[in-house]
Amino acid sequence: MSSTRRIDWASTKRSRIVILRENGLSYAEIARQVGGSVTCSGVRKLCLRYEKTKSVENKAKSGRKKCTSATADRKIKRLCLQDRKISSDAIRCEMNAAGIAQLEKRVKWAKEHIKWSENQWKQIIWSDESKISLFGSDGRKYVRRRVGEALHPDCIEATTKNLTNVMIWACMSADCVGQIQVIDGILNAKKYIETVLEPKLIPSIRDLFPNNAPFIFQQVSAPCHTKKVCKA
Repeated sequence: MSSTRRIDWASTKRSRIVILRENGLSYAEIARQVGGSVTCSGVRKLCLRYEKTKSVENKAKSGRKKCTSATADRKIKRLCLQDRKISSDAIRCEMNAAGIAQLEKRVKWAKEHIKWSENQWKQIIWSDESKISLFGSDGRKYVRRRVGEALHPDCIEATTKNLTNVMIWACMSADCVGQIQVIDGILNAKKYIETVLEPKLIPSIRDLFPNNAPFIFQQVSAPCHTKKVCKA
């Protein structure tokens, strides 16, 4: 049975092939000039397809879209490393249980605080970590373009070779902001105490809630936050 191989060249390479063809080069000449994995038959297929569709892009892939988040992927990886023989059913049960448990905790917390007064909310000091990209977003970007505009200056963007991300921790109350801490590397319980809680959180509490005013410290339930050593 014969099979049709999918052309997986980059869009820039495909566009170059089409331009060379429009300039009168033969399929063989284009294949030799572009080089790499480009073959004469591949050039021919791409050019014939371009004549019909006026596009160098592949058709949209069929199949179900990815349904797990980056957080879920990390949990799955951790489960697999803990038990190399774990079954897919066991992983699915673990993921479902974790998702339901987190949802139940959020609902329970919301119900417990639904009748809080404004003064009670003002007693909370909120905290969280966040990643900041110094040179634009490191996520996927989309552009709206017409057929044949793959290399148009308005449709492309220069990239940074060494994209720098910074992880920061910060806190605030209803009335004011607290201190900020830049976090280097992976944050574990020990580093959380030494670089965040002691040098940043405690001074922030003194500033935001002077004269021993009552307060509640609110944070996400990340593993490094919920260790016993952090609650001592």
